[in-house]
Amino acid sequence: MKAYLFLAAVLGLAATGRADAQQPATVPAAPVAAATPVADDSLAAAVGTNYLDHTIRGFGKAEITGPDGKTHVVWIPVNLMGFSKYLPFHRHEEDLKRFGREPFSIDVDKVQSIKVNGLYQEHMVLKGKRKHLIATRVVNGPVELFNYTEVVNTAAAMAPVAGMAGGALMGATGLGGFPERQWFLRRAGEDLVKVGRSDFVAQMTAYFHDDPELLSVLNAGQLHYRDMVKLVQGYNEYRTRPAAK
Repeated sequence: MKAYLFLAAVLGLAATGRADAQQPATVPAAPVAAATPVADDSLAAAVGTNYLDHTIRGFGKAEITGPDGKTHVVWIPVNLMGFSKYLPFHRHEEDLKRFGREPFSIDVDKVQSIKVNGLYQEHMVLKGKRKHLIATRVVNGPVELFNYTEVVNTAAAMAPVAGMAGGALMGATGLGGFPERQWFLRRAGEDLVKVGRSDFVAQMTAYFHDDPELLSVLNAGQLHYRDMVKLVQGYNEYRTRPAAK
């Protein structure tokens, strides 16, 4: 009841109960693990490590905007990988310091964007339909790149496999599994676009058609789905490069 009254009166969002009952698999159950750097070095390098600062038990002070445009301040897990289904939160900093105090949770459909510790996260909306997940903006510029990573937990994933892209996350995040990434692109004034795997080269060739150097590298098979950070950073550098005199 307390969760409901708080969300209805303060956040204006629908309460979904305690996070320990409905917390999504992508959010580590242990709050400390949520603030641990992920094994994907490309993501961590792109956003830096400042997002790990000023946390309490893995939670940071966040400004959350709802679909109605209203903003509210709560404490949420600082999670580079994003959120699906539910977003855990604490109402006050003092709640984090109370032993055994579990966070509340809200449906991610009630959240439009999040600003926390220098990270910007947004609910992904494709062709007017909400995707029920909040992704992290890992590259900003003429083209924005968003990422949502779900850790796939399997028995085989508990041990690292040599040569596999991304590596096992066991030990790096406190989870055993491999990252399943979803990438999303957006230009200013245009709708969000999800990056496909099967038609990756064709889709990216069309999307970045005005950068001849990038097209050459793409068609030579030197950039892949996992290289989206490098790809978008390279394109944005090309777009902001001073014109030759």
